[in-house]
Formats: sequence, structure tokens, C-alpha cells
Amino acid sequence: MPELPSVEIFKRFLESTSLKQEIQSVKANNPEILMNTSRAELTDELRGQEFIQGKRYGKYLFAQLKNNYYLTFHFGMTGYLKYFQKESHPYIRLQIEFTNGYKLGFDDMRKFGKVWLTRDPEEFLKEKKLGPDALEIDFKTFKKLFRKRKGQLKPLLLNQNFVAGIGNLYADEILYQSGIHPLSKADKLDEPELRLLFNEMKRVLNKAIDYEDRIDTLPSSFLLPHRYLNGECPQGEALKIIKAGGRTTYFCPEHQKLF
Repeated sequence: MPELPSVEIFKRFLESTSLKQEIQSVKANNPEILMNTSRAELTDELRGQEFIQGKRYGKYLFAQLKNNYYLTFHFGMTGYLKYFQKESHPYIRLQIEFTNGYKLGFDDMRKFGKVWLTRDPEEFLKEKKLGPDALEIDFKTFKKLFRKRKGQLKPLLLNQNFVAGIGNLYADEILYQSGIHPLSKADKLDEPELRLLFNEMKRVLNKAIDYEDRIDTLPSSFLLPHRYLNGECPQGEALKIIKAGGRTTYFCPEHQKLF
């Protein structure tokens, strides 16, 4: 499932390929992905317009149009953007064709992604009750989030209403780099441990973006390239697999402390 690093990369891809090009036509090949809008409304508001910038918040991408509407994407499990001219792609769920003959496609094999048309990203995010963006939050706010929180740490990091953008893979990585067991209780972390978790969250997410979210190319000191059955952590210790909040979780019992 695309997490914050992937969506940041999609934002940069949108901005590098699709800005300031007049939209000629819109095809919603699978209208069931459209939320709070219709094929007709989408066509009316996009045709003749152009994208002027992209914005990301958590796992959501907002593509701002010149008329100040925002085409808003959530990429589900398999969604991503393609920019192409003549190729045929069987999983394009939404296609935007520009007057230069190129197309921007929302490709999503499993059709779990969603698309909205919104006027106000702030109101949209408020309705979704999202927590602060994991890359934008400051430590003071981060520390405040943990007040009166007593649940297990990994499910808390996965809760988009707590902090937005972290998914199953990068939660495992952040906790590994922090040396914290995924079942640790949130209220057991003191300020230095919270500071470490905060710093590693930022470092891991930024490093993933730098490496274009390609897990096989991440530094050897990262857990994710070793995150498979019978894998070993970068320090050579056997990884253990458990369920945390119902999600498959990899961790190193020799390296990650239970609080």
C-alpha cells in the first residue's frame, strides 16, 4: 500500500510531468472510484483547465487546478500515476488527456483507490479527521499526541487520526531504527525515547523519499530489505513475526526493547 514516501514521489511526478498543460478530456473508466462527484461534474470542472501544483498530506495527494478545485487521490493498495502518450494500460481507472496528446492516468490494478473533487483541502482533511502529517509535525506537537495514550505503539503509529502518512512497512522500519518493540505501550516512553522516535520517523521517511521508495535499494542498515520470512536484521539477528493491531509485524527481539 502506498505510504507517505510513495505519495510524495507521486506529487513530484505530477509536478514534473503534468503542470500547465490544458486538459482536453477526462475519462472515468471506473466511476465507482469517484467519491462525492460524477463523471459529468469531473469533466465540466477539469476540461479546459490545467494543474498548477501538487500538495500532499499524509497519504493523500491534492492536484490543484487553475479554477481552485483540487483533484484528490488516495492510492489504496496498488494505485499510482502514469504519464504516457500512446501506450495501452489495462488498469487505468481515470485518464486525463492534455491538448499536447499526453495523458495522466490513475493506474490501480485492485481498484481500492479513490478520487474526489474538492474546493477546500483543509475542510476535506478535517472531515477525514486526520492527525498531523508525519513529515510536517514538530516535536512539541508530537509529544503532546502521546498524552494519556496507553495503547501499543505500532497500532498507534498506523492510526491515521493520530499521525497521518505511516503505513505497515515504515512503522516497522521506524520502530526498528528507534530500537523500540512494536508492542511497547505509548505511555511508557519518556521524553528522550519520544525524541528518538520522532527523529527516526523523520529520518526514515525522508530517506525513503530520497531512495524513491524502492525498498531493494534502501541502505543495508534498514530493516525493510531484510523483511521477509526467515530474514535477519541488519545486525545479523533473526527477525520475529507477530501481529500488532491485526497487522503482520517484523521486529528484532535482540535489538528492540519492550517498554
